[in-house]
Amino acid sequence: MSQNTPSIPDDQLTPKDVIEKLVLVKDAIIRNWKFLILFPLIGLGIGFVLDKVLKNPTQYEAVVVFNLGAGGQNNGLGDVAGLLGLGSAPDANIFTGENFFYFVKSRPVLERNLMKEVEVDGKKMLLANYFILKSGIKDKEWKDRPDMENFQFKESDPAKMTLDDHVVLNEIVTKAANSTEIGTLDRKSSFIALATSMEDELLAGLWVTNLLDTVEEMYTENQTQKTRKTRDLLKRRADSLATVLGITEHKLAKQMDNSQQLIFAAPKLQTSSTERKSAFLQQLYYEALGSVEKMNVSLVRESPLFTKIEDIKVPLDMKYEDSKRAKIGALAGFLLSLIFIYFKTVFSTVPQKEQS
Repeated sequence: MSQNTPSIPDDQLTPKDVIEKLVLVKDAIIRNWKFLILFPLIGLGIGFVLDKVLKNPTQYEAVVVFNLGAGGQNNGLGDVAGLLGLGSAPDANIFTGENFFYFVKSRPVLERNLMKEVEVDGKKMLLANYFILKSGIKDKEWKDRPDMENFQFKESDPAKMTLDDHVVLNEIVTKAANSTEIGTLDRKSSFIALATSMEDELLAGLWVTNLLDTVEEMYTENQTQKTRKTRDLLKRRADSLATVLGITEHKLAKQMDNSQQLIFAAPKLQTSSTERKSAFLQQLYYEALGSVEKMNVSLVRESPLFTKIEDIKVPLDMKYEDSKRAKIGALAGFLLSLIFIYFKTVFSTVPQKEQS
């Protein structure tokens, strides 16, 4: 009996064919080993040059960790505001969760922070002006604007600024917002981290520390707005009572002087009426003063407590840019060398096959 050997289709490779092709690949790589070194070196060199030319300056990272405590309760002081038609309790849902993070990076907060005075080398200057000098905005955003080379803010009050000043301030606010990060440390913690990365170490430290103070100021103003309105209304009422009481007491003093020289009953009755009116006004005045003091105490209790857990490091951490372009260039050069060797081997074997 004869055994039929199964034939292998032309489109399939035998183990022998696979081994032969691997040997061909090995021989091609050995013959062209110079290209495996040359191409990656060229890619590495190009990437290295790009890293040097397009390298970003070293960034300084400043981080402050704090905890936001809620304000106290009114402890029965809400009835005073209730009599005046004003609630003294703050809206609890305005600055909670993600709303608070948005509030920190909002334009009003950043503008107030930029318009604060800071001390640099013993000199007072606006934080916005120091931001212009050290943030790199002149070299990047304003590199094609020579008119902005010597720009400085002369007014700290936005209401007194010109239109051009407002345009520049908006640009600075945008850059500052992009350099500022706010968020919780982790999901299980209530601690909040306020961070920034800037080219100048002093600017990064000044920005974060002053921004936290600014946030505390504006947050407290918003949270205690109703109570402050109530306190101001009570104070105006106390001032009005003081004026009326002063007039009444002056009138009473004159009537008492005149009544001592008269023997008729009518002037004495008028003096007694003025005395009762004066006593009533005094009672109202002292009650109004007491209400004002209670509202002042309520303001302190309602003010949120910003507890600083970790201050910025001294010196600040530096973040260097990784040489990514050089690594990518070396990898691209290696891949190109393999492609080049492949096509070189293929085209070099074509004439040999035709001759055979």
